[in-house]
Amino acid sequence: MTGSIDRARKKRTELVFFALFIPWITLCIISETTLSYSFSKAADYIVWLLKSLILPVSLVLLNLFVISRTDLRRKLLVLISIVLLTAQCFMLTYSDDLLLCICLMIAAMNIDFKKILKVYLFTSLTLVILMTVAASTGMISNIVSHRYGATRYALGTFWCTDYSSRVFFLLLIVLYLYSAKMKLLHWLALASAVLLVYHFTVGKMDLICMMTALLLFFLHELIVNSKKSFALRTKWPRIWGKLAPFFTPVFAVLITCLTLLYSLKSEILLDLNTILSDRLLYGNRAFSEIGITPFGKYVEWIGMGGISDDVLPEGYNFVDASYLNILFSFGIIAAILMIVLLSYIAYHHRRDTRLVIVIALISIQCILAHHFIDIAYNPFWVVFLAKREYNAPSSQPSDAEQPASAIIGTNLQKGE
Repeated sequence: MTGSIDRARKKRTELVFFALFIPWITLCIISETTLSYSFSKAADYIVWLLKSLILPVSLVLLNLFVISRTDLRRKLLVLISIVLLTAQCFMLTYSDDLLLCICLMIAAMNIDFKKILKVYLFTSLTLVILMTVAASTGMISNIVSHRYGATRYALGTFWCTDYSSRVFFLLLIVLYLYSAKMKLLHWLALASAVLLVYHFTVGKMDLICMMTALLLFFLHELIVNSKKSFALRTKWPRIWGKLAPFFTPVFAVLITCLTLLYSLKSEILLDLNTILSDRLLYGNRAFSEIGITPFGKYVEWIGMGGISDDVLPEGYNFVDASYLNILFSFGIIAAILMIVLLSYIAYHHRRDTRLVIVIALISIQCILAHHFIDIAYNPFWVVFLAKREYNAPSSQPSDAEQPASAIIGTNLQKGE
């Protein structure tokens, strides 16, 4: 009887969670489309109030005092510390990206990870399709540029690579959730969709990332389902598991070092800068002109978003690389925190090879794009505290198989 009551209560709380989660994610995504251009000042303020305050705070309170109330005390110290840090960054930077990312992680505590991803996928994909149709038919602004000798369409986003980045993250969700069940026709359909996105956006870097994602997941499914090569089937997940914690810090350090070392005297770095569309140049300038602080500061980023002109706007200073963008905007502590956190997630779930591949791909893509902590693009942060379902042989899974929230709670209880 008690079990039935608990299950019914769990269903009700999950329904309330998703009833708040869907409009929150919807507003986060819409606010990063050209539909937001049509908002009046009052509407813009209401959207911001709902997106950045009312809905995330409601979700966090729902989780802390209803969903996860039984082990609240053990986690409260860690969570309060993280929230205070992000609140400090928010007050200094006037940007809510980091705060919303932390709120998403806390709100997702003890909620089924795959269920969150499925709801996010449905919500985001529906909005992308609607925005694409609206932009293509002239209902909302469709920003067009003509750089690199090609016509590029933003299809309802602020810039063409924003659209291809959104598709990249949606592709990762699809591959993570469904690659094990996919047939050859599904793989071909996804590859065709990627090429179609490239045709309209001409996002070369995102094309490479998406094709790499398809290739890695296709190889993964071939290897794990192979009946001939037992050695390869065993080694493949072990290799990914051993590399798991290193992807994010290695790529973060790599782009930081290349940016700092960039010089007009180095032909190799000049060529690399050209390949990376001047990312090293503007990152290097930002170190000298913007600088870095412990908790971040307000930076007036001037980029190509919302501009159809082929000429860079006056004062252009946008840094695309996520790791550097966070470093300049939110400071050294926040940058290290988020890099270490994703490394911990990868290590903690190292037995989930599909998730490790996803994290590796995100780590690579974030050298090129600035959506690392943007929940309108990247929902994978929820895995930190969300509930995972494992088919463990024993009743007590190892640390790598437990939800991160359980490890945090246990360590706090032990005084570690």
